[in-house]
Amino acid sequence: MDDLNPPVPAVDSSTVMVLRDGADGVEVLMLERHLDSDFVGGAYVFPGGKLDASDELDADLWDGIDLDAEAERMGVAPDLALRLYVAAVRETYEEAGLLFASRRGERLVAEDLASVSYVGARERLNTREARWDWADWLRSENLTLDLGSLAWWSWWVTPVGVHRRFDTRFFVAVAPESQQAWHDEVETVHSVWTTPHRALAAAAEGRAMVILPTRKNLEQLAGHATARAAVEWAAGRTPPRIGPEIVHEGGRVVVRHESFGEVEEM
Repeated sequence: MDDLNPPVPAVDSSTVMVLRDGADGVEVLMLERHLDSDFVGGAYVFPGGKLDASDELDADLWDGIDLDAEAERMGVAPDLALRLYVAAVRETYEEAGLLFASRRGERLVAEDLASVSYVGARERLNTREARWDWADWLRSENLTLDLGSLAWWSWWVTPVGVHRRFDTRFFVAVAPESQQAWHDEVETVHSVWTTPHRALAAAAEGRAMVILPTRKNLEQLAGHATARAAVEWAAGRTPPRIGPEIVHEGGRVVVRHESFGEVEEM
């Protein structure tokens, strides 16, 4: 990369594999992105997105993690570690309608999320309403985000050389009880609970678009018998950084994933 074409910086983002136990084993929530999306339109993904300035919340609005310990494990400053966790919660609410939070110590239920206030908050998050404040709304509803519901699962960084790059932490969490997931009909147009095996089969057969990072996380998830077991496994490890490279091979420009010994077409 020469000085005339400096690399595009990778934008910090968070993604969440929301899990539940089904008749055939662990199920994960997947969302189909709108075809007109500026990133992987039409692909099946997990809820997630880039960090926002509003993700730096005061300490009274979140609970459940030792922030200094998480920052050290992630190798980032505490303020960035906090924003990664908060963004994971916010994006899951925005895109999937599930909110990892409690009100005065009580878990939220479907009736809460169907209320005018909660529906309006989700809509305002989706439209990025400039004069609406996420932190003010959390306070007005006496809500505390439960960051301890999440466990850091994997870490993927888009290779240098593409026009949009993301530095993404994948998290995993058990779906909140008594809440119902539903796509936002803005960025996503369909939602489905599926086992990793079914999702991988649909991708292999060409029935669903699943990009490689999503596929690899699904393969890893498939090795766990229950949703809780998957979260507990993730909570006890520090994921490696996965950073593929764009290379020239046999006259082609491809993405090489050394971690998996795979080559992906550009």
